[in-house]
Amino acid sequence: MLAILIDFLLECYNCFIMRLKLTQTHKNLGLFIGFLFFKFILFDLDWCLHTTFSSFSFPQTYLTKFLLASLLAVPFLYIRSRWYPVVVGTLVDILLIVNLMYFRTYYTSIPFDSYFLAGNLADFTASVFDSLQWTDLGFPMLTVLYLFLIRKQNLSVLFKEKARQCLQFLIWCICIPALSLGGIFIYHGGYKKAYESLLVHYQTCGTPIYTIMGSLYYECIQDKIEYTPQVKQEIEDWLSKQPKRQPLPFQIEARDNCIIILAESFESWVLEKSAEGQEITPNLNRLLKEESVLYAPYVQTQVKGSRSIDGQLLLHTGLLPINYGAFSARFPHHTYYSIDKAFKEKHAGGGTCCLTVDKKVVWNVAIVAQDFGYDKLLDKPYFVLDEKTGPCHRLGDVSFLRQCGEKLATEELFPANGHTLAQCVTYSGHSPFTIPDESKRIHFSDKLPARLRDYMVVANYTDHAIGKFISFLRSQKKFENTMIVITGDHEGFGLTRKAVYEHPLGKDIISSGCFTPFMVINSPVHLRYEKVMGQVDMYPTLLDLLGIDDYPWRGVGQSILSPDKKAFAITAQMEIVGDTVGVSPVEIQHAKDAWKISDLIISCDYFSKEQITNF
Repeated sequence: MLAILIDFLLECYNCFIMRLKLTQTHKNLGLFIGFLFFKFILFDLDWCLHTTFSSFSFPQTYLTKFLLASLLAVPFLYIRSRWYPVVVGTLVDILLIVNLMYFRTYYTSIPFDSYFLAGNLADFTASVFDSLQWTDLGFPMLTVLYLFLIRKQNLSVLFKEKARQCLQFLIWCICIPALSLGGIFIYHGGYKKAYESLLVHYQTCGTPIYTIMGSLYYECIQDKIEYTPQVKQEIEDWLSKQPKRQPLPFQIEARDNCIIILAESFESWVLEKSAEGQEITPNLNRLLKEESVLYAPYVQTQVKGSRSIDGQLLLHTGLLPINYGAFSARFPHHTYYSIDKAFKEKHAGGGTCCLTVDKKVVWNVAIVAQDFGYDKLLDKPYFVLDEKTGPCHRLGDVSFLRQCGEKLATEELFPANGHTLAQCVTYSGHSPFTIPDESKRIHFSDKLPARLRDYMVVANYTDHAIGKFISFLRSQKKFENTMIVITGDHEGFGLTRKAVYEHPLGKDIISSGCFTPFMVINSPVHLRYEKVMGQVDMYPTLLDLLGIDDYPWRGVGQSILSPDKKAFAITAQMEIVGDTVGVSPVEIQHAKDAWKISDLIISCDYFSKEQITNF
């Protein structure tokens, strides 16, 4: 199919050149521009296969690519060597492919700050390669095709003899799209407004229309947001319309301690599910049958590009992720209200800690620990690597949670007469869902899609780890008054979900939606909440369960214990998920606007400037 497309494009190009009666030098220059142009178009095609082809109906889509290709051709006039198109073509290939790989998991192009976090990828090499697809070969193939077409040309002589004409040709190639784009931007009121006009109905079209460079430029413009009286008013107007906390229809005997298990890529469909006659999560299924359990299976994941650290932001602060990049990298040392700070305010002398198998440099978690109010951060060096699982042979969930239990059993980390909030962040569920054969406790036939089989095997392994962890905690008397929260940081399948779900056997197993569970063991409230909620709603729900009624910041979500909680959530792509019967358009718009307000609150460091009172 690709070969046919290339032959057709080359034929069109030759006809175009013949009609214009251009010289061989112009042909070579035009061929270089064309080869770059079609690389950008191929990128758009791959991107749009998973979103919408609406971007191809905008003239900017073609103008921006032609302009960028023409600009990259300018040095070619003076370098006049075959190594220049090879180097440029290779660098463009790398840029486009890595952004497609990122998009297949995070639904966005790579944010500017994340390029400086590339060192984190050393810990996730297998996950990176798992994002590659065969269509990515089209980019280097175009480079090879270009080199084949110019193999007999003496570029040095051709460009030297016709330097003046080539420069004039390039000026036209640059000026025509530049002036056309300028007119479009003037019509919209500037580049920023032109870009933002897409975000209303074409949320994912910004990058294919304006290229990766255009998205990065828009992101840089966003960085310049200043905290003005207008921004303050916009935030406070939204907060004034946020539903007030309603008195709960029942009495809560709040727990004094809380342990959070934040499981990597853990989705809710694996709970209470069997495949080929085998229970996927027997331990969690058994816990769900207990009396003092709160369970919400339909927690819509709302993370963006910074998946794992976004999951912690949602859970701990009740804020939605920022528009671009990792908040931990872009806005270190900003002020946050958090569940951790609220817990310590309620329990004078109480302590909070986070235990993780990752290094503290990953996602800048050392800074997050300070910003959220953790008293202790126990990262990779604090654990013995006696069981290797996952793509980078990190500490397996069974050993990790066993060691977490041993640490929490100590007086230093969890005093018997004190109050403790601890978070344990697992790792084994990280894509591409690989664990050693000796760690596998369940097996499936080849009739099921490989990715689905691997995921269920890992989910079963994590379930076993959590089961052993909770059994240990219950054997310790000081955990009698401890609430255990189990949730996932985000969904696990990304753009591969569709193929798995459409498989004849997969559709009866995997969920079509991106839901993670919210499960509370030894909860003061017995509840099975079968409606849709957002990840951002977990924060105010935890405040209620912990009896923290007077904390000034309730988040931009709403507790599922509130009688007037609406059963829907807004995804990062501005999609409405859930039941909106009886929900007014004003309420839906308010929920959508929460994304912008959260971005403003974080980027402008709103909490460091304003005193929050109960709203």
